[in-house]
Amino acid sequence: MHEFFSEMHLKFLLFAAAFLCVSNGIEGSKILGVFWTPSKSHHILGSALLQALAKKGHNVTLLSPFIDDVDIPTFKQIKLEGIIGTTAAGLQPNLTFSTAIRTVWSALGGLTRIFFENKPVKDLIVSKEQYDVILSVNFMNDGILALNHHLRAPTILIWTGASSFAINRYVANPNMPYSQNPIFVTGSHTSFIARLLTTSANAIVTGVLNHIFGPIQESVARSYLPDCPPVSELRNNISLVMVNSHLSLESTRPYVPNMVQIGGFYAQTAKKLPDDLQKYLDSAKEGAILFSFGTNMKIKDMDEDKLKAILEGLRKIAPMKVVFKSEIELKNAPKNVLVSKWLPQNDILAHPNIKAFITHGGLGGNTESVYHGVPMIGIPLFADQKSNVENAVQAGYAIKISYEDITQETVDKALEEILKNPSYSKMAKKRSSLLKNQPINPLDKAIWWVEHIIEHKGGEHLRNLGMDLEWYQLYMVDIILFYLVVIVIWSASSFLTLRWVIRKLFFRSSKKTKKD
Repeated sequence: MHEFFSEMHLKFLLFAAAFLCVSNGIEGSKILGVFWTPSKSHHILGSALLQALAKKGHNVTLLSPFIDDVDIPTFKQIKLEGIIGTTAAGLQPNLTFSTAIRTVWSALGGLTRIFFENKPVKDLIVSKEQYDVILSVNFMNDGILALNHHLRAPTILIWTGASSFAINRYVANPNMPYSQNPIFVTGSHTSFIARLLTTSANAIVTGVLNHIFGPIQESVARSYLPDCPPVSELRNNISLVMVNSHLSLESTRPYVPNMVQIGGFYAQTAKKLPDDLQKYLDSAKEGAILFSFGTNMKIKDMDEDKLKAILEGLRKIAPMKVVFKSEIELKNAPKNVLVSKWLPQNDILAHPNIKAFITHGGLGGNTESVYHGVPMIGIPLFADQKSNVENAVQAGYAIKISYEDITQETVDKALEEILKNPSYSKMAKKRSSLLKNQPINPLDKAIWWVEHIIEHKGGEHLRNLGMDLEWYQLYMVDIILFYLVVIVIWSASSFLTLRWVIRKLFFRSSKKTKKD
């Protein structure tokens, strides 16, 4: 009996010691999330991770233009005003290049200024409240990083897309010529022209981001935080970058230690559908299709003839049912189409009766579709959507229709192909298996990395030495030029020496002949 109580006592002491170790460690850390963009899809990604951190016991504060209806004691939400709708005018399917440039240009300084003008942000600047880590969404507004520097907290950047030239520059992750620019789809990655265009586009756009957009951001940031360092220094102080991707969603490419993939972490948390939607999809014995152009694109901005072609194509697949996201009422919607202003996209895609997803190709929707093994018809509209859809087509689980090519014929053909050819569903399920079967659950992986940065008070030990180099040093342009100069000098010297030797020999031979 005495030995029993001694053993119990020892176990209690070990448990108490373990508890104290946890309590004195990183549990209950203070985390600030800055998800300031007007895009709801960006907020959804950040909020999902921050809520998971709050449920783990951390004290989390989220700054965002959107507020979630959740009740987590350690999850505090603060709304940012004046941001929603600021870029809506530019997000249209027939957006011209010049309009896109003007939209981005006006948004760059304007959105950063609106962010700093928010009272919660001004209060933070004054209070200098201490946080163990700050998670920030990045979208070309580097001036916002000045707040992180002011609060003296390590920064983790959340990139809502796949890795690309735009985010690689923060941690010197290599821009490989076969990893195509997400904005410019250039064809086969093996061709010289594609690699030349990709490299040129990356260099030009990175130069614009660094040397044109950067100074704009720096100017705005210093009007609120006069002592903030240059934007280039703010970029170099990033502890970690998390990208919303995975090898099942993008082509395989290199990653430095402080850039990690967390793609799919939020897709696994499918919730119970509202009763009306559950009943509607349960009754879809022939299957159902989800149609959604995401949180930014508005159906009212679609050309009337193209919308009509899509609706007519969906009418023809009856008795198969359709769930259609639209912010406006569709008076001529077919009887087999249920129209709703808001839809829980991930939860719907998880329903076993969903047979296909018609999407604009945003990476969030792509990820959810792959996770649940649902093939897609992609109609890319702008930004990285073209490359996202192109990747899906190359992987064999999607069909692409360019917005300009939407006709009754192309819609009918795509619907028939995606529904009757089992190869698309087969490849979607294969990709789903890749995304689900990871060594560590992507949500646990994301949480682990956040806690790792907190524990080590930053990510200096992960820092890539390439961050100390200029782009021409990182990609060995200076070394290649050196070798070219050496080769040119050596070739020229050899040529001149050879010519001198030949002349000497020829001259001596000629002279001797004349003497004879």
